[in-house]
Amino acid sequence: MGRKRKLGRREPNGRVHRSHEPGRAVLDEDKLSWVTGSFHLPKQKRAHKGPVATETAMCSIIECEERIMRAMRTLRAMPDKERRFFVLKSGMPAHVQEQIDAYAAVDARPPRFAPTPFDVGDYLTALSWARHLPRNQWRILWWRSFGLSFGQIAAYIGRSDETARRNFKEAIIDAWTAANGYAGSRAA
Repeated sequence: MGRKRKLGRREPNGRVHRSHEPGRAVLDEDKLSWVTGSFHLPKQKRAHKGPVATETAMCSIIECEERIMRAMRTLRAMPDKERRFFVLKSGMPAHVQEQIDAYAAVDARPPRFAPTPFDVGDYLTALSWARHLPRNQWRILWWRSFGLSFGQIAAYIGRSDETARRNFKEAIIDAWTAANGYAGSRAA
């Protein structure tokens, strides 16, 4: 007896491509025209594009800082229309307050920030100046808008207060360059 002959031909990748055999159906997966591998795109670099300056007047760094801080406070003060869908209602009766709690024995809360019409019209523009900032600088701006000191912010990030102050200053300068449309900023 001779050698047993294999049915089919050898492909360039080393696999044997079998032709039609009795009792064997040819499926779409068996055809060479189908791609069965996965396709992966290369990882893209994160874009740090800021807004195009639409205002013709230049603003100072101090004015830019004040507008961004007021914009963040306005963002917190604006009503959230979707929040009503996240309210959890309970079948339990309302909590009975203690006498000491019922008559405002604790210190009163500070007055809530009330945005002016200018703040409401300007807060999206001011926030767009800071949208290209890295997350750590954005968080420092956000905490600073609550009135936290650099020492408290440093405790949150685990660095010194000078590092927190330097990151805040870099974030404000970067937002200022985006606001004025300078080409040297990360936003341009």
